[in-house]
Amino acid sequence: MSQASANTSVSGCPALTRSKARQGGFSMFEMMVYILTASILFAAAFNRYQEFPGEAERANFLAIQAQLNAAINLQMMRTIASGEFDQAAFLDGMNPMDLMLTTPGNYVGALSGVDTATLPRRIWYFDRALGELVYLANDASNLYWVQGNSRQPADNVRFKVVNVYGMTQRWEGMVLAPVVPYEWQATPLVIPEGDG
Repeated sequence: MSQASANTSVSGCPALTRSKARQGGFSMFEMMVYILTASILFAAAFNRYQEFPGEAERANFLAIQAQLNAAINLQMMRTIASGEFDQAAFLDGMNPMDLMLTTPGNYVGALSGVDTATLPRRIWYFDRALGELVYLANDASNLYWVQGNSRQPADNVRFKVVNVYGMTQRWEGMVLAPVVPYEWQATPLVIPEGDG
């Protein structure tokens, strides 16, 4: 084998054999460029998405509320199928979490005489004394109680299982009704305008 062929790689390109000596990793310059680029991207993403934790809490709240409504609808179907309409009155003020196959991880249980100021936020609990399911919001910046034409800032939402009766006092079903009407507005996503 000639000297020229010993320094030539399989592809016949002498440059590939010379670059084997540099395969030790990043150079200091390459590392600094990477860190600078990653820092700029992180800063831009942080500023753009800092409102998402509040929106994530709202989305989780709405998902659990939908699960509770589905559980109540199932109980209503059981009542209809069994023909035990006279037993429906006993369901007023019940704990809707008892209807769930699995309670959410942020449900702390049925409590009596609790000071909500001592409880953590972003949790559900059932108030035994009032027969109400309570959600304590952590990010309540867009949460309001609605009464007539006015809105008041709120830090919790309360629900109650209520039987619904028609004009002739005939049982029509049951719902998870808010004790005080509320509005939890979505956080608007602000997209910065480009230079072009």
